[in-house]
Amino acid sequence: MRRYLVVLAAALLVSCGGSNSDDADAASSETTTTAPTTTTAAPTTTTAAPSTTSAAPAIIPGEDADVDDIVNAFSKAFDSNSDYDAKAPFIDDPTGLEETVAQYLTNGEMMGGVGVQVTAVEVDGDEAEVTYDLLFNDNPSYRDLPGTAVLTDEGWKVPRAVFCALMSSARAGCPSD
Repeated sequence: MRRYLVVLAAALLVSCGGSNSDDADAASSETTTTAPTTTTAAPTTTTAAPSTTSAAPAIIPGEDADVDDIVNAFSKAFDSNSDYDAKAPFIDDPTGLEETVAQYLTNGEMMGGVGVQVTAVEVDGDEAEVTYDLLFNDNPSYRDLPGTAVLTDEGWKVPRAVFCALMSSARAGCPSD
């Protein structure tokens, strides 16, 4: 918030120009005559090449149970409004992460909430490649981040290393293994 206010104050200072009213009055009393100008631009034609890329297919809830479970695991594990007890079932080996989660909750509150939006999942046996956007205050701030999910006896989970990597980026840290 402080950074935003500093940037806003600087923008206001620049737009106001910093001149006093005496300078403005003196400038407005002077008369300047400028000869009219005429500019003619040549017409341009632009033809865009056809696009050969296509957007990745969207995740459709209910279409694939494994994908739904992976999206749920990522959403719960990285929701800055969920406490340790809510996150633990979705993290592979959550032992000792209570302080990390508490710090993430505090940091998330300062950011207006932190979460993820899973945009792609590719399941390969007991592992899945996950692509997600990191959201601050429900707005995508970092897009197309890579992650993984693993299938355990309890269901799909976020591996501890993936969880801790994001926690470190969020300045919540993780205990050493």
